[in-house]
Amino acid sequence: MERKIKRIFILLSALLSQGVFAEGEGKHAMHAFYFLNVTNPAVVVGAMDKFAASDCDKQLPADVGLMAEGINGSVASTHFIIVSYEKMADFTKAGALMQSCPEGATMFQEIGSGSDPVSEFAVTPAIEVGDWGRDSVFMKYDMAVSDEAAYGAAWTELIDSSVADGTVTSSYGLNRIFLGNNDVSHFVYIGASDFETLTANQATLTSSRAVAKFSRKVGKLRTVLNTSLVLPVRAWPKQ
Repeated sequence: MERKIKRIFILLSALLSQGVFAEGEGKHAMHAFYFLNVTNPAVVVGAMDKFAASDCDKQLPADVGLMAEGINGSVASTHFIIVSYEKMADFTKAGALMQSCPEGATMFQEIGSGSDPVSEFAVTPAIEVGDWGRDSVFMKYDMAVSDEAAYGAAWTELIDSSVADGTVTSSYGLNRIFLGNNDVSHFVYIGASDFETLTANQATLTSSRAVAKFSRKVGKLRTVLNTSLVLPVRAWPKQ
């Protein structure tokens, strides 16, 4: 288990927002997601806090966040760690750092004692609007998309009209998965300041004519595989 956790976090650091930590739109070139079945949240948070206080973390060229999946259907994970890089070139620096850093090895061991790895993937943002680091809750839709350009155009039209009428009031985005995950090719997210706002907006959105029009356009372009409620737990911004 320790070896598996260590391998995951070395790759995480190599491949690669409390609000979370993004400031402004399009801050990051890549995000890596590592999904865990957490049996002891305090242990996981404690391990990451300890690493964040180390000299090693001061050199890490990445923003790190821990998210809880409040509701995610039958998916085995309860949390995921998101590691975000502003530049693709930072992945080499982070990979070398994490393989030589004793504090990193300790973190891997401690996280492994409080969780089991489930899956991982890396994404690049296709659309990223608003400061998602300021939101406290998200709806996330995992999908298999056959035509990103056509889907993205239709989704942008839907979101633009929803922003205009006040149905979408916070951050949103479309991400493409380019490493990992055999089934999901993309996911979209919509954020909100609180759960009540998110659910009220979603109820209005899903019953709107704009969604009916959108569904007709993308019916053959995408299959929704899962929906989940995501809640930020803690963030460790790049120092």
